[in-house]
Amino acid sequence: MRQVASMLRQEAKDLRVIGQGDGLKGRYADALRDGADGLEVHLRETAERYERVHGHLTGWAHALENLQSEADRILRNAQVVAEFDAPDGHHAKGDGHHAQGDDDPLAGHRTSLAKVVAQRDERAAHFGSLIRHEIDDKIKDSPWEWFKDRVDDWSGTIALVVDAMSWTATVIALVALATTPAGWVAGLAVWLAVGVLAGHSLLAAAGDGSWADVAMDIFGLLTMQIGTRALAQLRNVRNATKLAAQLAAEEQAAANSARATRSVRDRTSAVVNRRGATRAERAKARHDRNIARAANLRAGEHASAEEAAVAMPEASRWETVRMGGEKESMRLHKDIVRMRTSYPNHSAVRAASEGAEGHKGRFQASWTAATVVDGWDKGAGSSDLFPSKWQYGPYGDFKGRYTREVGTSW
Repeated sequence: MRQVASMLRQEAKDLRVIGQGDGLKGRYADALRDGADGLEVHLRETAERYERVHGHLTGWAHALENLQSEADRILRNAQVVAEFDAPDGHHAKGDGHHAQGDDDPLAGHRTSLAKVVAQRDERAAHFGSLIRHEIDDKIKDSPWEWFKDRVDDWSGTIALVVDAMSWTATVIALVALATTPAGWVAGLAVWLAVGVLAGHSLLAAAGDGSWADVAMDIFGLLTMQIGTRALAQLRNVRNATKLAAQLAAEEQAAANSARATRSVRDRTSAVVNRRGATRAERAKARHDRNIARAANLRAGEHASAEEAAVAMPEASRWETVRMGGEKESMRLHKDIVRMRTSYPNHSAVRAASEGAEGHKGRFQASWTAATVVDGWDKGAGSSDLFPSKWQYGPYGDFKGRYTREVGTSW
């Protein structure tokens, strides 16, 4: 503590020279001088605390040494009395009744030792109070200092847990390439990513981790959010295109049916409009025409229902990998392409399907970027979970440059 105080005073002296120096020129000079003056005062105050605590600890050490010497003297005297009280050479131990009696030759020594013990406890409380008073001086230790100390104590465990969560999230992403995970598994990956960000932020703020890890975690969550939104938008496009395709199927089937029944409608219309037609002939013609129209409507409704029942096409393993393991996104896009192909001249289908490629591209780009960053970090970086894995030294040095503790306060 004396050495730390001496170092702080030397630093304060150097800062005082900077603060009082006239050789500084430029717009930065005033701010630098003011900062140097303020920091010099804080360093002197901190040095004084170290010196005062050092004095109290020294006083306690001397008092404890004196009390120990007194206790040793009492022990030696008691041993002499015990040997004198036991002429056969065996130390007199005395039973409980004799130790409490007036004839106990060691009673006085026990009383003296109890007084020494009491003095030791009193001196310990005294110097402990002085040291606590010094700690509670005008140099205030913020709650962050206390919290940082706790993080430092558990930094190894925190780093190990965070690394385990990070690797687990990566494994989930790899499994997703081979199979479509359940919803709760995808949700778990998100929560793991949030937990990794929280852990890395805690370590970085305490000076036990790199802010580069925090930046990569934020990047990963952002790409995850972009991918999630792109998937939701692609799903909306597909739903809108599906409704438009049902309308197109209905109109197309109704038009085909109308062409097929055109001769019937023309004939019945001619009968209805002919002057010489009887009432019965006109009634039958109207009946036949209504039947034809109903057939047209039924054909359209049936085609719309058939289109609605068409399931999304399946996606191959390679197509799923290209979409980042998200099979649904590839199936959505393939279904949009199918409906465009089925109804190429329908304006509603074309309008509803606009933007599908953009959403698909954003999803693929976000997955690719996140995969590259995470793969590089896992491959080239260090690991608390696998400490013996290969790592690229310059990459670790790069991340180390961004290890900065969140500032403390005086």
